[in-house]
Amino acid sequence: MAGKKKKQTGKKIPWWAVLLVLAAVFAVQYLGGKTEEQPAPTAQVQETPSGETLTVRFLDVGQGDSILLSCGDETMLIDGGPVEEGQFLVSRLNRLDVTGLTYVVNTHPDEDHCGGLAAVLAKYPAGHVYSSVAAYTTKVFSNVVKYTEEQGRQIEVPETGTHWGLGSATVTVIGPVQEYSDPNNGSLVLRVDYGETSFLFTGDMEQKAEGDLLESGADVRADVLKAGHHGSPTSSSEAFLTAVQPSVAIISVGADNDYGHPSADVLARLEALNAEIYRTDTQGEIIIVSDGKTLTITTDPTSREPAAGKDAPFIGNRSSMIVHSANCAKLPGEDNRVYFNSAEEAEEYGYKKHTCIK
Repeated sequence: MAGKKKKQTGKKIPWWAVLLVLAAVFAVQYLGGKTEEQPAPTAQVQETPSGETLTVRFLDVGQGDSILLSCGDETMLIDGGPVEEGQFLVSRLNRLDVTGLTYVVNTHPDEDHCGGLAAVLAKYPAGHVYSSVAAYTTKVFSNVVKYTEEQGRQIEVPETGTHWGLGSATVTVIGPVQEYSDPNNGSLVLRVDYGETSFLFTGDMEQKAEGDLLESGADVRADVLKAGHHGSPTSSSEAFLTAVQPSVAIISVGADNDYGHPSADVLARLEALNAEIYRTDTQGEIIIVSDGKTLTITTDPTSREPAAGKDAPFIGNRSSMIVHSANCAKLPGEDNRVYFNSAEEAEEYGYKKHTCIK
């Protein structure tokens, strides 16, 4: 209440208290003045250089994952799709003017995530090769190890909490937080922060590991989520999606796949959060560019198509994945044709030569 006075005790102040007060006044006037020139501590805010962007490409590799990130002069490839996509992946990186990879990350050793990496590592030098495991029982993963070692490097298994720079972006390994016998749950989970924007890459992490990650207190909130396990109902629990609160969700999945991915339940959960959903099976390659504040999203359904025109000397059959010379008597129908400048280019896209090509 205004005007209310404190109750007086009537006791005298002891002599030693007076000395303490005088000492405090002296310290403020003669010693404390120096601290006024020091800037007050502020919260660290990630700054992004003017004109620099982070580009994240969710490559169209069928029923598998492969994501290319580039920022400044550095690049990172997360997963490589299945084995049969290896040559296409090399071709795509070549057309994107990639000459080397700062980081290669294999989230886990399943074939649809590591299969194409052998072809990539045979072609492109890598600064670091990270994986959830250093060894696995399959020939497919052994080939990844082989080509890593041929570069004079070793597979590195990063601990949770490990982080590194990608240009001006920051990559942090936030999972797995436990050891799992299931490779899916053991997937490396990466968080990428760039300015005020954030991305979360979950490999094939399933609901058990999602729950453990939430219990660990990890920061999973992100603007863009790469949905776990191609939209399988074994991943993307309601609790996990609610914690992430993505404004954009990407599902990397093959058209008409045998698994029924993506699940209607997962799609419904994402829609309930008003997340924009993008799918590689219906939209092709998905490109997200961040300037540190806003996201620009485009799709490229022709990313798997070569640039050759209709007068090219070689014509591929999309259905059979066989390439013919342009004068072959067994050319496919017009709607089923893909044009190549050379038979070698067609092979890079995964096409096999017809007997008309000597």
